[in-house]
Amino acid sequence: MANGTVALHNDRPLLGIGFMLIAGLLFVLLDSMAKALGQDYSSVQVVWARFTGHIAVIAVYFLYRGGAGKKLLISESIPGQFLRGVMLLAASTFAYAALAQLPLLQVHVVNFTSPLLVTLLAVPLLGEALDIKRGAAVLLGFIGVIIAIGPTDWRSDPVLLYPFGMAFCFSLYQLSTRRFGRSDAPLTSLFYAGLAGALISSLVVPFFWTPIATHDLWLFLGIGVLGAGSQFGLIQAMRFAPASLASPSSTPSSSGRRYSVSFCSATYQA
Repeated sequence: MANGTVALHNDRPLLGIGFMLIAGLLFVLLDSMAKALGQDYSSVQVVWARFTGHIAVIAVYFLYRGGAGKKLLISESIPGQFLRGVMLLAASTFAYAALAQLPLLQVHVVNFTSPLLVTLLAVPLLGEALDIKRGAAVLLGFIGVIIAIGPTDWRSDPVLLYPFGMAFCFSLYQLSTRRFGRSDAPLTSLFYAGLAGALISSLVVPFFWTPIATHDLWLFLGIGVLGAGSQFGLIQAMRFAPASLASPSSTPSSSGRRYSVSFCSATYQA
């Protein structure tokens, strides 16, 4: 096994759910910061800050560990890990573009489809089972999202489709984490998820760059740290629990999103 890490053959569902709930709470803060930054900066620049900060946090830790840190760079499937990173980058780009132009609540309502998609796609992609009860719950979930969104003219405002792109790409990211991340150490998966996004976004960000105001520096730094922390929680969740079980468990954390709305309002008034 890479990194001397033994793959987890026995799931620990409760531990996986716990990690997903923690990740969900960090996602609330992450999205709130992205919403605040999106008012004054391009979503591309916000995405760059999220991934550059992410990889910087991991790089500092690797340097601190020295030789042990270098071993964490070894992966059993580097192409698979980069695929995870690309999916996360795509999900983040859709998310931050949506957050910059749409109400936070509307974006998160659509995001409820992500765990539903994970449950469905885990059947053909990971071979997980889907019983009648869980299938009915997924169907009711989609109906609930449709009712919550209400009548919408997608053709007049394509931006409304961004949250759906976010949900789809993030569901693929979670599934690929379950597929490729179980045999590698969590920090290895965390590193490659950030590396792919940092490399690609760094090539594009010069064309969208806006000088960073001093009072926004803490947001740019914080979004990278929270990005790394939230992904670490998600990676651990997918290591310990089936994707179709761990992903829906993140939805209770959405109750914290009412606080993220207050955070954004306070930021805009500052």
